[in-house]
Amino acid sequence: MNQSDRKAEKHIGAEAHFARARVAVYKRLKAIVAFPVVLAFSATVIVLLIPERYEATATIQIDPRQRSTASIMPDSDEPQSTQPTIEAELQALQSEPVIRGAIQSLRLDRDEDFKPSWPRAMFAGLFGPTSLAQTEAAVRSRLQVSRVRHTLLVKIRISSDDPNKSARIANAIAAAYLKDHAEATASRQTAAAIMGQNDGNDAKSVGPPTASERVFESLVAQYGQTLELPGPRLVAIANPPRRPETPKRTHIVAVVFVLGLIAAFGTALLLEFRSFAHTQATRVRAQFSCSHMTSLPAILRNVSVPSHACRFVLAEPAGDYAEAVRQTCRELEKRRNGAPSRLTLVVSALPDEGAEFLASNIAHQYAMAGHSPLLIDADLRMKTLTRQLADKCTCGLLDQIASNRPVENAILRDCATGLHFLPASGPAPIPMPVRDILNSKAFADSIATLKQNFVKIVVSAPPLLTATDALFLAEMADEIVFATAWQKTPARLAKKALASIDAYQNKLAGAALTEIVQGNDTSIMSLYEVLEEMRSAAAHSAFNADAV
Repeated sequence: MNQSDRKAEKHIGAEAHFARARVAVYKRLKAIVAFPVVLAFSATVIVLLIPERYEATATIQIDPRQRSTASIMPDSDEPQSTQPTIEAELQALQSEPVIRGAIQSLRLDRDEDFKPSWPRAMFAGLFGPTSLAQTEAAVRSRLQVSRVRHTLLVKIRISSDDPNKSARIANAIAAAYLKDHAEATASRQTAAAIMGQNDGNDAKSVGPPTASERVFESLVAQYGQTLELPGPRLVAIANPPRRPETPKRTHIVAVVFVLGLIAAFGTALLLEFRSFAHTQATRVRAQFSCSHMTSLPAILRNVSVPSHACRFVLAEPAGDYAEAVRQTCRELEKRRNGAPSRLTLVVSALPDEGAEFLASNIAHQYAMAGHSPLLIDADLRMKTLTRQLADKCTCGLLDQIASNRPVENAILRDCATGLHFLPASGPAPIPMPVRDILNSKAFADSIATLKQNFVKIVVSAPPLLTATDALFLAEMADEIVFATAWQKTPARLAKKALASIDAYQNKLAGAALTEIVQGNDTSIMSLYEVLEEMRSAAAHSAFNADAV
């Protein structure tokens, strides 16, 4: 295989995967739409219960040089540190004196928003911190202090359920900080005056000035400026916010909806690619309340060889259809339980659903296994198998019953496979109605005789919804295989057909889906079917060797 062939193969494979993914989404479209809608509705209900929080911001300009100190070690004359950094001023804004100053100015210790509940307050009063300490902790938890980029501006943010309250607290913290700073500056100036220091240079550095400091001082002297900064000041007061800061309800609901939609798409793809047969089995159990036996692909009819579809297991023994027929035979063998003879009835809801071809291929598969089965064309009106397998026969089941002759005399044998075939009738008209023949004692006795002579009997019955003939056959059958064209027959008609043989529910071996191709099932699933599919997928782990 050359490189161009490899590229073409990869391109075809990618298109096949994309087509299957599109089908997976389409089939589960109801669940894909419903899941994110339900999640978004639940998120809406939850976020509506969350109280709104308003955030007010006050802006101040700080001067870290105004608190310049030289901290001396107790046993050493060497300075320990220089001027405090801006981070130190940010910590000062959140210090205990500033926060307590704001609490006292606004009487926040009496505010219900900052007071703990009475059981917690009583317990804390006995074994924990005081009420003032709890109020301080509550204020600090709602306080955010941050620097504006690389400037000396600092924002003081406070959140509260009341917009006016949040603005008052932010302004009170800013005022408490400025007051604390002014008191600290006045205290340092008093200490400097007592020690004989220069009043205009209370932030004098320790040690000789460096070269850069001398250059800076010469520039300041040249342009007539001073080395002292004006100190911290309030730049912008906090105003009551118009809109709540949290919760962002629209954003939260939108994110939940998008995540739910992504999860729904992902789940649909996982369920589709996990196992096609498992998906079909889940849907059959959900719709028909019976087990899924197999899924048979559509058969391409050979016009030149009419019996090609009736002998498909012989024509293409390695194909998907033959493997599906073998799967059906294995399922039927599990139900035998050592019985000496079994009569299997293959029936459908409507004509042209492939029930007669399935019955013929099951019988041919038994013949290839050496069981010498008997195939009976009991569709006495359409006679599809008779026309394709024995179109020149002179008599059949109807002729023998109507003339009171043994039906064994009308059985034909295929020498190549060992299959025995009982046609429906010959070309001559039958004077008795079909219903009377099927309901007669002679017909019941003939079937009983055939069950004594053949271990395996496969009967192709007429459709359930076109006549009542199949009901008489269902009474005599040991097991029933319901064949339905999954993408062709409406589900309501299939359910109606199964309801007509509800009295023989214990004989129903399962449903065989016909006329489908793996991965191309495009019927839209209901929400219940998707839930059943997910439940079954969870019960059968993908890591379990027996899951598939």
